[in-house]
Amino acid sequence: MRQEQPSRLKTAVFWGIGITLSTLIVLVGLEIMLRVLLLSTFYAETEAPLTHSTTPGLGYNLAPNYFKGDVRTDSNGIRWRPEDTAPPVYKILLIGDSIAFGSGVRYPESFAPLMEAGLRRRLGSPVAVWNAGVPGYNTSQEAVQLDRLGPVVKPDLVVLEFCMNDYMDAPVLTRGGTLDATSTEGPWHFSLMGVFNSSRALVFLKEKFKDLQKARPEWFPVWAHYIHRVSKKPGWERAKLALVQASETARRLKAHFIVVVFPVEQQLRIQDRSALDDVINFAKAHGIDTLDLYYSFREHWREGLYIDYWAQARQFDKLHPSVKGHALVADDIQEKILSDPALALNLQRHGNEGTGIRAVN
Repeated sequence: MRQEQPSRLKTAVFWGIGITLSTLIVLVGLEIMLRVLLLSTFYAETEAPLTHSTTPGLGYNLAPNYFKGDVRTDSNGIRWRPEDTAPPVYKILLIGDSIAFGSGVRYPESFAPLMEAGLRRRLGSPVAVWNAGVPGYNTSQEAVQLDRLGPVVKPDLVVLEFCMNDYMDAPVLTRGGTLDATSTEGPWHFSLMGVFNSSRALVFLKEKFKDLQKARPEWFPVWAHYIHRVSKKPGWERAKLALVQASETARRLKAHFIVVVFPVEQQLRIQDRSALDDVINFAKAHGIDTLDLYYSFREHWREGLYIDYWAQARQFDKLHPSVKGHALVADDIQEKILSDPALALNLQRHGNEGTGIRAVN
């Protein structure tokens, strides 16, 4: 007796269900393994001494009066700098995340102290750069940080460092002092994106795919690259609106405001400016001064401007500048300050005031 063959539809349904169940089993197994055995995979190790913050919107900040190894902070939780022998005639407040903080390089080789030393040398006047960068911060936190520390420093210039991951939700500070990017502050609401971001397995697979795109961006068409789509992420508009908030705070402080936009290496290699242009055009439309580092980095990107692999964080790193990258940033910001007529006039005015400005130390 001839056996009846299943239809193509039934065969497709059978294999579809089989593949789906197999995939779910693998994902559940991976989820359990990552949560039980490799939980620390999702914790971003940092040399920064982080402590929970009581300021709404920050979540955490640098511990004040900390001194260990290369990391030292003052009483305000700002990276420590030597006390001035004479009161600064021009004060710069740097706001940002781990790039501004100087993660991955020795702090004296990061762009904040290099910029201060360069301006002092070129101007022959005491210029102070106060570095309030905190690893893991997004632009919303940085706006709150400026609102908190601006009245303390009373800067003449605010420099906000903006990078391509500033759209991400703020990570949570764990009990061990590390940052967990798969958890966020505030109430959690059910959504497919919420489930995706809370799943260790899905985040792990996503990050491994991103690592491949970082290492070999030329293997992917521009439209398929994750860096091309960051301006479509839900948090991107929030990040841009935080720039407006920060600029308004700087205006109340009577300080000039500059947003320094950092590219990642993939953008240089595939020559994709979509996200960069979006944030820069937004800033210009709102009267916010910008410094676009793309062209300067593009000219020198083959010279090793990024860390490449950050051993401490155990991650493939095409975001944080290397020592050469920090030196290039310091030079570019100095040129921006000294060549911009509005900044030069402001700098000259404070220089003529001499020691009339109170030092923060």
